Amino acid sequence: METKRFYDTHMHVFDLSHPNLSAFILKKDLIDSVIKSIKWWWRLLLVPVGALVGVLVGALGAVCPNKLRDMIWWFLTKKDNNGKSSMDKISDTLSFFEIPHEYQFLVMDELLARNNPLNGLYDKIVLCPLIIDFGYKNLDRDGGNFNFSPKHPIAKQTGDLLYAIRTYYRFNLKIENGKLNLDREIPDWQTKKSEKQFEIYPFMGLDTRNYDEPKDIQKLLDKYFSKFSNEPAEERRKRLFEKAGTLSGNMYGDSEDYKAKNNGDVIDYSDAFAGIKVYPQLGFDPYPNDQEELKKVKCLYKTCIEKRIPIITHCSDGGYKTGDNDGLTSPDKWEKVLTNGFHNLTLNFAHFGSQKDKKTKWRNKIIDLTRTYPNVYTDISCNDMKPEYYSSLEKDIRNSAHLREKVLFGSDFSINLLVTDTKQYSDNLRNFIESKNLSSSYKTDLCEVNPEVFLFGNTIKKIE
Repeated sequence: METKRFYDTHMHVFDLSHPNLSAFILKKDLIDSVIKSIKWWWRLLLVPVGALVGVLVGALGAVCPNKLRDMIWWFLTKKDNNGKSSMDKISDTLSFFEIPHEYQFLVMDELLARNNPLNGLYDKIVLCPLIIDFGYKNLDRDGGNFNFSPKHPIAKQTGDLLYAIRTYYRFNLKIENGKLNLDREIPDWQTKKSEKQFEIYPFMGLDTRNYDEPKDIQKLLDKYFSKFSNEPAEERRKRLFEKAGTLSGNMYGDSEDYKAKNNGDVIDYSDAFAGIKVYPQLGFDPYPNDQEELKKVKCLYKTCIEKRIPIITHCSDGGYKTGDNDGLTSPDKWEKVLTNGFHNLTLNFAHFGSQKDKKTKWRNKIIDLTRTYPNVYTDISCNDMKPEYYSSLEKDIRNSAHLREKVLFGSDFSINLLVTDTKQYSDNLRNFIESKNLSSSYKTDLCEVNPEVFLFGNTIKKIE
């Protein structure tokens, strides 16, 4: 009997050690980008209004400090129409990120098993956790006593994710009195991992700026994608699934020290990842003017086309931002890539080009690009998954028939805990599968057919 899979092509698991928190909190250009977003007439009012508010708050704090504390707490804990406050969102997000990284898939699995809206509809849920290359932490800060970063800053996050996948397939989880405990290792886990609820196919984070030369990029791609080609979809899926759970997370297994301790053996990392994630809002330039940087991205795209390695790029004017990088994130920038020899690139514009203030320029550009280029897709991750959103999506698909084959489901869990009404992963699945504002046939395309072709498909149409 054929296995029915539900695909979530865009989600994240990481802990608080992985993001570059200081970059987001301390950078001046983050403040500049906020100021630029404020209308000019509001800027004129900022000083007098800010001064007045400051005086009132200061006076209240001096005379009635307890009352000020209560007002701030009321603001943070005030429930919205969905029964969730700002404090709830912050607390839920931090609580999930504070779960040890290796337990996070198991926790998701346990909670979903208690309340799974897909029961009876799908046999498996395919997760594609995306690594974000946050780059070198703190190195561009002036002053400070701790401006140090590892030579390969993404290695820990990569190793942690591979170890979390390993833990998920090899163990079951017991939650007793709120405490997490791993059950004993599953005997013969490799043959029994097909019984697990999730299939996990991660995407490697990559920022070409963190590598010196094109040959370094090529070496990285050869290490992780050596067996990729335009092979049949089921062959690629089978290889990726067989590899899942076999890696310990030791990212230095090709070192001389490791080989000396392990009889000369080197860890085989091929098929550890299903594709590559890039993040222009952190400064990655899809088509840089600098010729040395351009050589590196061209090396990336050339290999991705030859081996049919899918790329997911962040495409919204929100997310993790360290400055005004909307110009790099815009689909217009990627159009330069597609029109300069890389038209057969398998590319997914995440978030469907979501922009603040209901702007649709990026969204409209993505619709055009998915029409022109046969291997270009978009996903709906972290959009407001309410009935009105799905009504708008259905209208887009009806107006642009080609989109039916180009849109992918993505949840953006667990990042969306902070910015949406999501309380648990099951909320994302339920809002999608039970929506009355998106036809069942479109749902099938978004969560079954299209993502399978994007991830594994060998029916790739080429522009000659």
